[in-house]
Amino acid sequence: MDVVALGGCGAMGRAASRELIESESVDDLLIADHDRERAESFAATLPGAVGVARVDVTDRGRLVETIDDADVVANALPYAFNVDVMEACLESGCHYLDLGGLYHTTRTQLEYDATFDDAGLTAVLGIGASPGTTNVAAAMGASRLDRVESIRIRTGARGGGEGFAYSPATILDEVTMEPVVYEDGEYRTLEPLSGRERYTVPEPVGEVEGFHSIHSELATMPETFPGVETVDFRVAFSPALVTACEVLVDLGLTSERPVEFKGVETSPREFLEWHLERRSVPERAEEWKAFRVDVTGERDGESRHYRYSTVVGSRLDDWGLPATAVWTGVPLGVAAAAVGRNEALATGAKPPELSFDPESFLDELRARGIAIEEERVE
Repeated sequence: MDVVALGGCGAMGRAASRELIESESVDDLLIADHDRERAESFAATLPGAVGVARVDVTDRGRLVETIDDADVVANALPYAFNVDVMEACLESGCHYLDLGGLYHTTRTQLEYDATFDDAGLTAVLGIGASPGTTNVAAAMGASRLDRVESIRIRTGARGGGEGFAYSPATILDEVTMEPVVYEDGEYRTLEPLSGRERYTVPEPVGEVEGFHSIHSELATMPETFPGVETVDFRVAFSPALVTACEVLVDLGLTSERPVEFKGVETSPREFLEWHLERRSVPERAEEWKAFRVDVTGERDGESRHYRYSTVVGSRLDDWGLPATAVWTGVPLGVAAAAVGRNEALATGAKPPELSFDPESFLDELRARGIAIEEERVE
């Protein structure tokens, strides 16, 4: 199969690209990025022949031309470009995967379900760590039950040095947009950074303090698992990052209201994103990322509780990548290869929990050192 990795030399894209180039199913890999020089430099570190292309995803014609010969597009770009890339994939006739749409964009992407299905194509919406592996883990838990009552997702991190672990624009959205939860069978929106809770995920991350955050799991799971009463998500950033974000919010630097400064109209948020994107990120810092997914319900009239958890460390020696990139990019690469082998459960635009056999997918991740452990909680 021929695969295009869009944004394939960004942090998440590099992990996906490394996974793809090592897959026996992938015949040709093309790394497409707006920074051709950086793409060429990265491609030179990969085994085998890897193609490189410069692409501006806002140029529909050029994008379609770039992906026209591909079987699968693995989109590791910021979620703001998801719909544009999906439409280009429909025009080119290739399968599509991304890393999530932060709830609202995912809801828009779901509207393309029938169009992709009619074209005989698969679009997997959000197949990184969270969303992605968390969704598949929830599906595994649901398969153990006759009825699902609740799904609670908790993530945490330790280490990683200073700064933003991934796209500053996405992190700023996560701490400023109203989070969505599903409680007592109804959707609710809450205040940003609300619902502080201390919880434990696998060591060496351990106990962290998380908060509600806007996330794509909530865009699909309440519909995927009929009768579920509660679905919620909490993320735990480093305390230093949370404090920094709170200061930025308090100072009004995340405001999108236009202002004029020295004859130039912009917004504090636009400038802030520009500035943060240009700050260097300590990519070789050791870190660990972890999640816990708790699925409760009934089986044969008895209450059951299944817990799925994992912890992933950096791969600095061989890949030179932090855990954030590894646990996000590897599932994208694994899923892209599976879709290219026609192993997806259905065509159409679907969430991860409806796209893959959970046992097979989690086995694939385990073989790559990302082990999701199952525990029946008594």
